[in-house]
Amino acid sequence: MELTPAHLRYLLAIYEVSQTHLDICSRSIAEKLNVTKPSVVRIMNLLMDHGMIVKEHYGKIYLTDRGIFVARAVKEQLETVLANFPPVKIDLTEEERCTAALALTSALPERAFTGAYDRLFGPDASEDTEAVS
Repeated sequence: MELTPAHLRYLLAIYEVSQTHLDICSRSIAEKLNVTKPSVVRIMNLLMDHGMIVKEHYGKIYLTDRGIFVARAVKEQLETVLANFPPVKIDLTEEERCTAALALTSALPERAFTGAYDRLFGPDASEDTEAVS
């Protein structure tokens, strides 16, 4: 399964919050993104399946090394897209530009973000688990 704009949006939010807070919880992500807590939990489960975050029993969320690597790669790609954003005939708010740039970024195959990680550090442990199942 490829990373969708929603996955990337949540991953970047977790990454940004992690820069200023050691403990991250679903509530802080929900507040940052102005979404419901159940929405956060659903996406967190998908990010865990991708090996990008771990969630402790008491709800604390941490980025894995893979998650940090991918978040940095996505952020870099997003900044490149925003810097070279194609001209459009209507005025866009900053939020609309970011949403469109995120959609463009997510159109790249997941290997654009995770491939370099896998080459450097090997496949993610969750992929190994799937191969055994």
